[in-house]
Amino acid sequence: MKKILVWALMLIIIMLTVSSCTKDKPGGVDFGEYELTSEVQQTLSYDPSKVLDIDTSWQKAYALSYSYYDKKTGESIITEGKCGNYYQSLDGATNIINYLTQEDGYMMEYVLNQNTKTGTAAVKTEASIDTLYSGFSQLSTCDPYFPVYTNVTKVGDDFVGNRSAGRYRQQQTENGVVTKIAYVWIDDQYGFASKCELYDAQTQELQMRWELLSFTQNVNEDGVKINIDAYTLTTDSE
Repeated sequence: MKKILVWALMLIIIMLTVSSCTKDKPGGVDFGEYELTSEVQQTLSYDPSKVLDIDTSWQKAYALSYSYYDKKTGESIITEGKCGNYYQSLDGATNIINYLTQEDGYMMEYVLNQNTKTGTAAVKTEASIDTLYSGFSQLSTCDPYFPVYTNVTKVGDDFVGNRSAGRYRQQQTENGVVTKIAYVWIDDQYGFASKCELYDAQTQELQMRWELLSFTQNVNEDGVKINIDAYTLTTDSE
């Protein structure tokens, strides 16, 4: 089975880059290589109560798991945990762990293979856990103005990962023809996209999907730490 979600393993060392938007120019929602943007770039009027109240406080200490599918790479279950000076992410398809530890003035990044008990270690002097975002945090980031996009309609309420969420339908149109349709579930409490399904509108083929499976807040460091001594490491430096 070929490696799945290689890009997701690298997301944890990429700064979150979300385009800012104003009420007059809503932005787009990024679905990996796909991007669905509003049909009308200027929203002249909308209900302010529909704008999302984004709360990222959960990202300080949490544990979660989610499924991810892309037709090009397949499917995997990803688990993540973060607290204080530690972060880890496990790709269930490859048994590869990305593990970060914050040290005094630098960060250590480990890539660990659970199958072979080997891995690499690298010193990151220009990074810190506080300024890095996990794969799920980056994947699920949603524009606050998403619900008032002209090509978005709320189609119901649901539960994802045992959490209440609003369900939305968004479509992309080119030359008057609908080309892509996305269903997006937005977490009611925190305003992140807890689930997404992206379809080719012509063939109805599923292009990409992710779904939050479990979500726990306020975990402690002991639940995130990994015993590095259990792995044979090669080292590298920045």
